[in-house]
Amino acid sequence: MTRRHDPTAALAELEGRYAALARSLGQIGFIAQGSLSRRFTHCNKPGCRCGGVPPRLHGPYWQWTAKVAGQTVTRRLSDAEAARYREWIANDRRLRRTVAQMREVAGQAREIILAAEAAGSSAR
Repeated sequence: MTRRHDPTAALAELEGRYAALARSLGQIGFIAQGSLSRRFTHCNKPGCRCGGVPPRLHGPYWQWTAKVAGQTVTRRLSDAEAARYREWIANDRRLRRTVAQMREVAGQAREIILAAEAAGSSAR
């Protein structure tokens, strides 16, 4: 019997992958939802360069935008804050990818477990 068709070995492999993914969650730092963008603005003051032809806008400014309690929140950030948010947003995306992988592995394990139970096997 090959490993591919051995439900016990397949389940053990899935449990190992799931445990490794769960451990990797502990390595993820602080997280933040949202996105970062670089913005240029105009002030509408008479005679300002931003109203000239061609306009020379103010900026660039970093802006963080996210949904918080169902409301869109926007905050202007310094360069240092933007660097931190970039890291936290990347961590959040890594967290989401890892959880999605865990769901996939868990789904495969569920199929093996339920099939074994339906066949009357003593699989976990």
